[in-house]
Amino acid sequence: MVTSGFHPTLRVWSIVWGSFAIWSLGCVLSVSHATDPTIRNEAASSAGPVVVGRVSYRGPVPTPIEVPVDRDSEVCGQMVTVATVSVDAATHGVRDAIVHIDSGQGMADNGLRQVSVVQNRRCMFYPRVAALRVGAEAEIRNDDPVMHNTNMSLHNGTVLNVALVPGGGPVKKTLKRQGAHVVKCNVHKFMQAYRHVFSDPFFDQTNDSGQFRIQGLSPGPHTVSVWHETLGELYKEIHVPSGGTLTVDFEFK
Repeated sequence: MVTSGFHPTLRVWSIVWGSFAIWSLGCVLSVSHATDPTIRNEAASSAGPVVVGRVSYRGPVPTPIEVPVDRDSEVCGQMVTVATVSVDAATHGVRDAIVHIDSGQGMADNGLRQVSVVQNRRCMFYPRVAALRVGAEAEIRNDDPVMHNTNMSLHNGTVLNVALVPGGGPVKKTLKRQGAHVVKCNVHKFMQAYRHVFSDPFFDQTNDSGQFRIQGLSPGPHTVSVWHETLGELYKEIHVPSGGTLTVDFEFK
């Protein structure tokens, strides 16, 4: 069974205002994480079945909007272009969807945690979406000649709120709680991003063609969830085999 939850129009426009890809000059949060799903999930477990698939969308792709910049335009530019959804023309695959499979009695992993580099560069957050493990250390940096204020929250509670002066050293913070973290810049209001933190290694972020790969789960029933900042959420119940590859595809309508 698949269920889908879409953000209402007003909420979509709210997210569009701050959280999508900013192509021109604008606030960058860059998290250094394994973009190759093979690397991340093989680190979780070198044995067991593999779940692969694609997240797709065949509807009309929202037109990017132009957001005026009212502060530090000499660095950020006069305008930023905000895109809503990135879809591969050939495959209809959706980039930057977060796919997670509940661990159940999943196989033990080696506890690997990625170091997350949070970069503020040319007033952009990049990438705007990433998935990480609980215990990952965030290293926040400011590469701009202007001040930024990185604010990370979880369930409306502050996780991190740090002013970053030009030329200052990095600030480190361990992410201790699972959940969808919202990242903003208190100085430049058009900046926003998301960081999903999980307590297990059974997740992936879709690539440019919408593909994902998750390895190391125990055989049996599991729930797969898909999150996208604009398109909403999808869920599917699956039965993981004792070995081999299981293909599970999702499509946003």
